[in-house]
Formats: sequence, C-alpha cells, structure tokens
Amino acid sequence: MIKNILVYRWGEEGKPALTESLLSMDYHCVELCDKFEDYHTDAAFAMKVMNCIQAENIHMVISWNYLPLLASVCEMRKLPYASWICDCPKEELFSKTVLYHCNYLFCFDRVYANRLAGVGCENVYHFPLAVDVDALEEKWKETGESAARYAADISFVGNLHSKNGEWLETEGIPEYVKGYIQGIEEAQIRVYGYNFVKEMIEEETARDILDKTGLSLGDMYFDNPVRLVADLVNEDIAEKERMRAIEKLSQKHELHLYTNEDYQGNENIRLCGSLDYQKDMPLVCRHSKINLYIASKSIESGIPQRVLDILACGGFCLTNYQPEIAELFDDGVELVMYTDMADLVQKADYYLQHEEEREAIARAGREKASAQFSLRDRLSDMLQIVGA
Repeated sequence: MIKNILVYRWGEEGKPALTESLLSMDYHCVELCDKFEDYHTDAAFAMKVMNCIQAENIHMVISWNYLPLLASVCEMRKLPYASWICDCPKEELFSKTVLYHCNYLFCFDRVYANRLAGVGCENVYHFPLAVDVDALEEKWKETGESAARYAADISFVGNLHSKNGEWLETEGIPEYVKGYIQGIEEAQIRVYGYNFVKEMIEEETARDILDKTGLSLGDMYFDNPVRLVADLVNEDIAEKERMRAIEKLSQKHELHLYTNEDYQGNENIRLCGSLDYQKDMPLVCRHSKINLYIASKSIESGIPQRVLDILACGGFCLTNYQPEIAELFDDGVELVMYTDMADLVQKADYYLQHEEEREAIARAGREKASAQFSLRDRLSDMLQIVGA
C-alpha cells in the first residue's frame, strides 16, 4: 500500500500543486526541490533522493514531466516512479531510461503516449491533465482594484518563442535547406489537427542540421534525428502563429500581452510583462473577455494545461483546434476553437459583441472543468494504476 510519496518539484511554474492535493487525500508527502546538474549524471542529487527515500520510508516518487535521474534512483530501489508528462516536446523523453521497469508514464497527449509505447515503454498511459478548481477560485475572487487592473478585451499569457528560429541561421546550413524548412513551416501553420512535419524531413538532412547546430543529444538518448529537428520546426511554427494571431487581433481590438519577452507591437497591444502564474494568472483569466491560447504544434493532440486553467477560472477560452479538445469539449458551448487566422479574427469579433453568449460559454466551460478534470480525481486514478 502506497502511503508515503516523494514529490519532486522542478520547472512547474503554472502547474497545479500535486502536494496539496495528495495531502488532502491523506497521503504523507515529502517535497524535494533541489536542482540537478545533468539529467542523467549527478551523483550528489541522486544521493539526496536516495537518502530521502530511506529516511521517509518512501513508497513512490512523482513529478510533473520526466526526470531520468529520478527514474534511475527508483529503478535501483525498486520503487514506482510516476511522471505526469504535461509539456511537449521534452528532450528527456528521448532518454533510454524511459524503458526502466519502474516507470509509469502518464502523458497528456495521445500521440506522444503512443510514441513512447512504440519505443518499448512498459507502463504508458494516455492521461489528460487536470485542474484544482477550488484553489484557483480562491485567487480569482478578488474584486475592485484587482478586477479593474486585469480587465481586458483580449489577453494572451505565454511565451512568444521569439528566439526559436535562431538554430536555422547556424553557419553551414545550406540556403536550400533553410528555404525548404521555412516552406514546411508555412504549410503546417495552416493545418490544424494533423502534424506532417516529421514526414517531410529526411534523416540525412536532420543529422546534418544537428551536427552543425550542436543540438545532438548523445549516447544516453535514443537516436532519432528526424524527431528532434521536427520538434525544432514545430516550435518555430508556434512562434509564427502566436505573432500573427496577436498582430491580426490587435488591428481591431486592444490586446493585453503577458510575456517576459520584448515585443514591438502596434498601439492596441498593451505590454504587461510577465506575471505570477499562481497569483495573477487566475485574475487575468477571470477578468478578460477573451483568453487567447495558442498551443505549440508539438502538442499534436492533447489539451494544454492553460486551457483547463482558463476554464477553471470561469474565463472564456478561444484556442486553436486540438483533436482531444474536440473530443472532450463541446465547441461553441464550453469553449471556442479556431481553425485558421480568418476564423480566429471572425470569432473574436463575434464574441466580443455577444456578451451573454460569451459568458454562458465561460460558465459551461467552468462546469465541465470542475466535473470532469478534477485534479484529485485524476490523481486518484493515477495512484490506482500505480498500485496504491
């Protein structure tokens, strides 16, 4: 019976807090937040984990996303390691340690889950993300000055990935290869629901790009150059889509942009800087008429965490088409999806003018998030799978 759980916290800004939910379920939790030097080889970090496991009689380790170091320690100690994969792409998932018997890989994206199963992982589960509705409600209930401060017609919270494309400018990459990659990006940016980037890249070209950019992963990782380059290309596409969406929407409407990156926009774009995801993000979601979210093309099917956060806060969510969103939500009833730039602009115009319809969709979205995407319920399912 699993009762004592080690929760490792790393890079989880904007992610629901696992510890609080597990404590409310009567599990004994110990948090470890130490940084590590390398995904695979950090003896000091591994020793801290082993000492904690011994001292606290730990029965299981859990983290957001996957850390090979934790998997290695758990494999040695014969303990289950549950990683809830909530971001794509993640280079750690190319690690050969994903084949360890101790691993339980819960992946929010069905395509990625199938990919992990395809390389031989034993315990892989397609596992949509979840949200702590009550915790977020505590934060967005502020009124008065807070509401006025965050009120907006359209808000976008997130990175613009403005430096992603720099790899393509590496010296030695032929101009015809750059042109070909840019052509793939322009074609894929117009297609929603199916990603063909990987199919368009030859292995020889991918290896040449990785050699010249120095982005090869090394012997501890599976050799999959096409997948690595495809991930780079997909991140470039995300940059282009986000920039174009912001520029098109701001031609007619004021848009609040929350990012820590520099951006030279027009007079309708209000640069709001970065924000505290735990404190400020719920207020932005609640008090914006439209919350825009654009997922990376690397997320081929799954529902991103930010979509669930927006809905849980009672915000109106306008997002790009994703297969799993279409499966689990009623488009136009609980949230709204767009399928190209013209569709995005048209729907933003429409819902800014139809307040009652917009607010009804936001209410329905919050009800769906609360009823079917509860963090406690999802963790309970996870622990049953692991063997709690």
